[in-house]
Amino acid sequence: MPAATFFTRLRLPVFAAWALALFALPVAAWAGALPEANASGVFLNEAGDVLTARHAVSDCRSLFAIKGGQVAQATVIAESAELDVAVLRTTLKPYLGATFALADAAPGRSIGVFTEAYAVLQRLPDRAALLSNAMTVPGAEGLQLLSGAKPGASGSAVLGADGLLLGVVVERVAAAPHAAGMALSRVASASGVTGATQVRAVPASQLRQFLGRHGIAFAASDSPQLSPMQSPAARASTLSVGVLCG
Repeated sequence: MPAATFFTRLRLPVFAAWALALFALPVAAWAGALPEANASGVFLNEAGDVLTARHAVSDCRSLFAIKGGQVAQATVIAESAELDVAVLRTTLKPYLGATFALADAAPGRSIGVFTEAYAVLQRLPDRAALLSNAMTVPGAEGLQLLSGAKPGASGSAVLGADGLLLGVVVERVAAAPHAAGMALSRVASASGVTGATQVRAVPASQLRQFLGRHGIAFAASDSPQLSPMQSPAARASTLSVGVLCG
């Protein structure tokens, strides 16, 4: 039985009525009136393609990507229900695209990594000095983290200390086989969970295979993208995209 059967998707109201009305406006009219992103994504290439969690975009009547003060309509161009990932085509022009690690995080030891929701990153103080905020879980299937990720983190990049993309967050892991897990998009129901919990991410190797099958451009390397004292949090902020689902 796949691990996904032990998780549930708990849905929240997406926006208040005033926020839903914004989707009827031209994109240019959104300035100064943007609701908070429901989920996160990561830039893949200079064309502005964005990798995110499929559950965060699968039932959207309208879909937008946000970067800073820019808003662009988004279209799903590739998806995998098995991995729970999707790629959005946008007209945003990224400063930087993610570089995928050629090797997954070592399963036998715990390492410090960084992952955070787009909306949180925008308000994160001193991110240029932050080296990690989560730890990988040794011996876990795939890529799992001990993380304080909150709703809105679905689709956020998991970066190693070298700045390489190790995976993309998709959901919080159930504590036991019969316990309820939860999606980490803001369209998931508020659970009251606080502090660090176990979070599942899709590892880089599976993401590379998925993107390759769909002919979507991405970069991969085993060369560090950051020096030892540079901040993965700052790089994550550059790579991160907000996703709005209406």
